[in-house]
Amino acid sequence: MLQYFKNIPSKLGVDKAIFYTSLTRIVQASGGFVTLFLIASFMTKEEQGFYYTFRSVLAIQIFFELGLGGIIIQFVAHEMAHLSFTSVTQVGGKPENLSRLASLMHFSLKWYLLFACMLFVVLQLAGYSFFNKYGADNPTVIWQTPWFIVALGSSLNLLISPWMAVLQGMNKVKEMARLALIQQLVILTITWVSLMLGAKLYVAAINSITGFVALVILYGRTEYPRLLLNIYRQKINERISYRHEIFPYQWRIALSWISGYFIFQLFNPVIFASNGAVAAGQMGMTLVVLNSILSFVVSWTSTKIPLWSSLVAKNDFGMLDRSLKTVLKNSTLVSIILILIFIVFLAALEHFHLSLADRFLPLWLSAILLSTVPINNVINSWATYLRCHKREPFLVQAIVIGILCAVSTILAAKYIGVAGVVVGYTTIVVIISLPLSFWIFTTKKKLYHA
Repeated sequence: MLQYFKNIPSKLGVDKAIFYTSLTRIVQASGGFVTLFLIASFMTKEEQGFYYTFRSVLAIQIFFELGLGGIIIQFVAHEMAHLSFTSVTQVGGKPENLSRLASLMHFSLKWYLLFACMLFVVLQLAGYSFFNKYGADNPTVIWQTPWFIVALGSSLNLLISPWMAVLQGMNKVKEMARLALIQQLVILTITWVSLMLGAKLYVAAINSITGFVALVILYGRTEYPRLLLNIYRQKINERISYRHEIFPYQWRIALSWISGYFIFQLFNPVIFASNGAVAAGQMGMTLVVLNSILSFVVSWTSTKIPLWSSLVAKNDFGMLDRSLKTVLKNSTLVSIILILIFIVFLAALEHFHLSLADRFLPLWLSAILLSTVPINNVINSWATYLRCHKREPFLVQAIVIGILCAVSTILAAKYIGVAGVVVGYTTIVVIISLPLSFWIFTTKKKLYHA
């Protein structure tokens, strides 16, 4: 019997990369539940609304990164298919591939330095404008200084993100996930202490800065800085052309990511502006659960990007398809189990009339919203599979769904309320997004492999 339970992870396709990534998500999710209790205990409903709307406004980072992080992983993985580690801090192989890898790092440094500075300025202007206008009914909520620090922390985290992407592309997924796990434990600990000490919205600021500092310290204690520096110093004779290689791919990814903002991140700001801070807080807390489950099961896919990119480079489509099939089966099963667990938990809160239930959306709305998780996980797996071919066939789908979700969210929030937002979004995902995504996946897969 004990051996049976020991074999469950392998049956679900859990390798070490998935294990550490998933463990990070588990810690994040389980710790997030503790955080939910503490937020409900030490923040007012209005402060909760500001807290979760902070997170949605911060997501405009998408407009600056423009999907480059994922592209870096894939391009590095394609070059690493022709390179190998000669030591812990050295990479060897074909000179042209090593040169192209170094050129990609030079480009990434310039890109992220520029856009991290721009992100800080825009976050300050956008955040102060939005919260001054729509948060005026809550004069007792102190948000100005916390927002300044949050924007600074987010910009610093953007600045170091390309180096994590490079290392993941070099198939250091397991190692990156282990460091992310430690980082998450540090963040959670400081978050809980800060909430109990009455930090209020400063918790968001503390999280942002703590995440940056912890990651810098953790990376500084490894050999990865030397590894990256050695590659960066390589003589560049052959470059990856941004104009001819990255940009034709990136602009499609960028539009998909921007559309993703309107699909996943528009709820809280719109509800905050139309229905108030309390309603935004309920939506935000429910979305934390949804995003935790989705983020957890997506790790089955995200950890496979280097492998899938390498298999595409080698034209090993049989292995590629088998890997996708395993990922879809296992991640979908896990997502359904986790959704059922939360629904039972929320039902118990409502049944016993516990005050925490008021901090979430009503049970029936939460169930409807969570039903989109397995669907979005499948769509994400299909999209990632095809993107590993250095293509972005989901552009039209992302734009169409993004526009529909934006229009639905804005109109429903104004004329119907939160229930209209949830039902409208779920209908779009089930009736339009899933069938359209399946058609794109099946047709483009045949085309790319032909």
